[in-house]
Amino acid sequence: MKIIKNLSACFLLITSCSVISHAGHGSSAPWQACEEKAVNQECSYTTHDKKASGTCQAMNNILMCVRNKPLETLLDKATQNKPTNTVKQSVTPLTNL
Repeated sequence: MKIIKNLSACFLLITSCSVISHAGHGSSAPWQACEEKAVNQECSYTTHDKKASGTCQAMNNILMCVRNKPLETLLDKATQNKPTNTVKQSVTPLTNL
């Protein structure tokens, strides 16, 4: 009986993770990216620090930007070109004051 309960618990845990991963989008950005576009036209949208790029596809007769390229991290791009400070500053310990 204990084996059946354990197997049931494992099955429910595995299937619940699958359902969560298909819960949907948290924002309307994928739909807004295709408001003025046609099917198969390129689109992109940003969420937090990521940029998603893809093409507009019909979902229930409404166009939605479907990602077909890897997500781009926007924060990394902003900090990549930042000049580095090569001047070293000396710090005087408080004990020497």
